[in-house]
Order: sequence, then C-alpha cells, then structure tokens
Amino acid sequence: MELGVCRWRPDVTTEAIELLLGQGVDIIEAPPSFLLDFDDAGVQTNSERLHSAGIRINVCHGPFSHDDDISVIDPDARAAALEKQVVALRRTALTGAHCMVVHPSGPIAASEAPERLDNLRAGLEVMLKTAEQTGVKLGLENMLPDHLCSRTSDVRAMLDEFDTPLLSVCFDVGHANVGPEDIIEAITALEDRIIAFHLHDNDGTRDIHVQPPYGSMDWPMLTNKLLSMNFERPFSIECDPWNQAPLSVLLREVRSIFAGEMPLETQFNGRTVWSLCPTCRHYFFQSDQGPTCACGA
Repeated sequence: MELGVCRWRPDVTTEAIELLLGQGVDIIEAPPSFLLDFDDAGVQTNSERLHSAGIRINVCHGPFSHDDDISVIDPDARAAALEKQVVALRRTALTGAHCMVVHPSGPIAASEAPERLDNLRAGLEVMLKTAEQTGVKLGLENMLPDHLCSRTSDVRAMLDEFDTPLLSVCFDVGHANVGPEDIIEAITALEDRIIAFHLHDNDGTRDIHVQPPYGSMDWPMLTNKLLSMNFERPFSIECDPWNQAPLSVLLREVRSIFAGEMPLETQFNGRTVWSLCPTCRHYFFQSDQGPTCACGA
C-alpha cells in the first residue's frame, strides 16, 4: 500500500524537493497549476526534476475552477474551459502520471442538470480523443451534492455510456462522506472502475479536507474496505497535515490507520474516546517506542 500527497503549489526548487524528501514524500498528485502555469517544455523539465530526485507523479488534477467547468451553459465559456482541459490532459502525459482527475461540474441548479449533463457528455467525448492519443486515463470524480455525478448511479451511467477503459473513476472519500449514500456501498458499486482515490476527512456536512482521522469518518471500516480491494496504485491524501504538522506526521498517522493502529483509547465519563495530546493537539498513536504524538516528530 502506497501513499502520495496532493501538493497545490508547483514548487520544484531544490529546497522544496529536499523538504519533501526529508519528510518522506516520494509520490505526489500534481495540481492544475503544475500543468497550466508552464508551457510543454516547462512541465516536462519540472517533472524530470522531481523524477530524478525520486519523487513520482502518480496523478495530475485537472483544472476545476468556475472557469474550467465543461458543463456550463454558456457556449463560449464552455469552449474555453474545454480547451484548457485538453491542454492539461496533454501535459499530464508529459509528467508520467497515469491519469488526470476531472470534476464533472461545479455547483449547479437542479433545473440546469439535464442540459449540463449533455454538455459534460460532449466535453468528455472530446477529451477522450486526447486520452486515446496520449494514453492518459480520465478519472471522473464523484462529487458533492448539488453537482453532477454526486450519486454513484450517475457516475456509473456515464461510464457505461462511453464504455471505454480510458474513462474511469477517481473516488473521493470526503465527497462521499458528505453525500447521501453509504460510503462502503458507493465504493463497492464503482470499484471495478476506480483508478485513483482521494483520502481526506470532514464532519459529514462540509467538504473541509481535514486529515484522517480528525473528522467523522469510520476509518477502520473504510480502510478495511480499501485494503480488501488490493488496490495497486497509490492513494492520494488530499489535505494538509492536522494542526500544521510536517508531512511526515501526516504520512505516519495515515499509515497507522491502514495498519489497523487507531489512536489510543481511554475512558471519559463512561465513554470510550481517543487520547489527544494537549500540546500538539494530535492523537496518541501506538509505536515501537510506545505512545507517540506529533510533538516528537
């Protein structure tokens, strides 16, 4: 089981690369700015700098701002967004990443859904031609409520309609936790087409991207499901470390969860709770040296 981190600032200076390596990062998910702030030569050079240092780009995230939505009603805005997505997809091939994550839409009004869905289909049809040329797959992301593809049935319908291995799924567990469906059932419904995962936590009501396990998700149940899939690619952790800790702590704590080593439990007013360090505000996890938090990391 491999873990990567999402980095939203495309810093490839020697200092930045050494900092990542020093914190145990050897796999990243590259942001849209990595693909769009540089020309083809720049993207290739930056990718080679990372690769030569020992950092692999597993996935790239396609553009997802309001201006990048290929489902929008306005035809000029839609054409501009699609052009940007195609450029990003073509440059993803230069990074060595196996897929580019695609947001089906931004927030939509229910009355717009049929037209926006047609626009999404048309946009994906164009993007799949570039995917075929480059060999880079599209990872259609399950979305939050009030977005296209917020339900697994909608995602599955889109996959079945195109019926190509070039269109698969990036499953975002945080989005699923906010949505109306059971997260394990949602993963099961799509697992034959999932090629990337976004891991992060929240309170079940908002997409706030906090570090596992500092939200409301049932991580023992979720990691059991993920491990049972024998997923062969890295999982992308799509959040910053809890309470501004180093990335090394983020990776260590998430690895502990996957190993079945949840935070240490204690009893409080008749309830079982996790033990929290009053200094660093991180949970205590068991280690070979005994209970440890972020303070000594």
